[in-house]
Amino acid sequence: MKITAILLLTLTLLGSSCGKDENDGGGGGSSSPANSNILITFPTAGSITLNGTPLRIEGTVDDRNTLASVKVEVRNKATSAVYYTQTVSTGNVTFFRYLWNWTVSGITTNTPAIVKITAKDITNAEISKEVEIALID
Repeated sequence: MKITAILLLTLTLLGSSCGKDENDGGGGGSSSPANSNILITFPTAGSITLNGTPLRIEGTVDDRNTLASVKVEVRNKATSAVYYTQTVSTGNVTFFRYLWNWTVSGITTNTPAIVKITAKDITNAEISKEVEIALID
């Protein structure tokens, strides 16, 4: 009985601390993290990209409620200044593979940055996932 309770508590804690950085943005609708998934395959956490070179942003998004759009944002971690943003309509699909290439520009010092992917479904519910990288002058 005691072992079962400990096992149940452990599984509950592990389940609530999954690596997903998803957020139901309160945009209405019925989507939830259980209905949606964002995978960022590139860049990986801690990646370094030099000023003047391309930053490849790649991955997949799926949503059982049907996707409407996917947005990418690259911003300064300390100041929240946005360096790059782009939104694409997904064409009402349940699975979408994204790929953006941004040539890093405007970096004058070594800069910790965030790459954030936000997906919106047809019910206007949003989820997002972030990865921390470094932009180097």
